[in-house]
Formats: sequence, structure tokens, C-alpha cells
Amino acid sequence: MDIDRSPNLAQRAGVHRALGDPHRLRIVDALRRSDRTPSELAGLTGLGSNLLAFHLDVLAEAEVITRHRSEGDGRRRYVRLDPRVSAVIGPDPGAPDLTGERVLFVCTANSARSQFAAALWSRVTGQPAESAGSTPADAVHPLAVQVGTRYGLELAERHPRSYREVTSPPQVVVSVCDRAREGGPPPAPLQLHWSVADPVGGDEAAFQAAFDELHTRVQSLARAA
Repeated sequence: MDIDRSPNLAQRAGVHRALGDPHRLRIVDALRRSDRTPSELAGLTGLGSNLLAFHLDVLAEAEVITRHRSEGDGRRRYVRLDPRVSAVIGPDPGAPDLTGERVLFVCTANSARSQFAAALWSRVTGQPAESAGSTPADAVHPLAVQVGTRYGLELAERHPRSYREVTSPPQVVVSVCDRAREGGPPPAPLQLHWSVADPVGGDEAAFQAAFDELHTRVQSLARAA
């Protein structure tokens, strides 16, 4: 299941050059565990919009971050840390300890992305995790079952469920879907967002891409915890 996301020498040098500024390092710290909108980054870093835009451009040029339009509210943009950058900058010294916390992964239909994420969290950490959807589907998507089975994750017997069916209040909620995040996920002390493209409507390669991204993100969050 290992995915090679190691940065090459040129990218490592570019990352270090880009992070030589404390403002940009503050932006990267804000993106370590969660994707953010520019307005959220402005609030977290205290940077004005023009200065923030300048620093985001520098980070994008160095391939430290990527930016894309929301699949929900198309007026929104999300900024995310390139997964290869974590190997360069090392662990987050301010990461919370999530050991033993009740983690809930949410998306719209609870038929693919959040199912992948919960199963991967249990696999990587040995701790249980739950998943739910804002508008749950009737069943886990067949291509999600197929991809999960390839890696020993049995999703065929799982059933999508709504937020109302989550009986224990979560301590960590990770939205893996822009629509679920923008629609208001269940409350929790710690809210994280991973803007993962919806594979439903695509082919097996789309489900594989979603799985690979979630695997990388789960591993990164688990290491931080």
C-alpha cells in the first residue's frame, strides 16, 4: 500500500528557500493537518489579503501548496499542503495527541471517501473510527468496495449512515468532502478538512486516486498524533 511521494532534491531545496520567511512558515503550519480557505489562513496568520496572496504565490511556485476551487461552493478556494512537503519539514511540534480520541470522518453520501478514511484510520492506528454522511447513499459504492478489497479493507458489509445515527459525540471530525464541510459537519472540539475530489461518477481510477490521497493523509495525521 506504500505510495512513493518522496520529494526530489530540487523540490527539497525549493521548499527550504520558500520557508525562509516566517510568514510562509506560519502558513505552512496552519496547513499541516487541514486544508484552509484563504480567509481562514488570513485569520490564523494575521496577514492582510494582499500580503497573504503574495506569500501563497511564492509557496505555490515552490510546489509547497496547491489551490483549487471547491466542489461545493464554487466561489470558495481551498489551499492544501503538497503531501511531499511533510517529508521535508518533519513532524508538527504543535500537533495534538489524538490517541484514544473518537474520530469521525464525514462526506456527503458516506459511500466512498469517508468509508475509506475510517477504515484506513483503524488500519494505521489500531484505533476504531466512524464515518457518516450528510445525505447517505443506500450502499457503499461498488468501486469503493473493489478498491478497498484490493488492500484488505472489507467495505461490502458496511452501510452508509447519517449524522443522526452517530450516537457518541466525536472529539475529532474530519470532513473529506467540500460539500459536507460547507454544509456544516457534526460539532467537535477539533474540526479538520481534507478537500478530496469526489470519485462517484468516475471510473475505478478515480476511486483509486481518492484512496491513495486519503491513505497519505491518514498516515500523516496518525504520525502527528
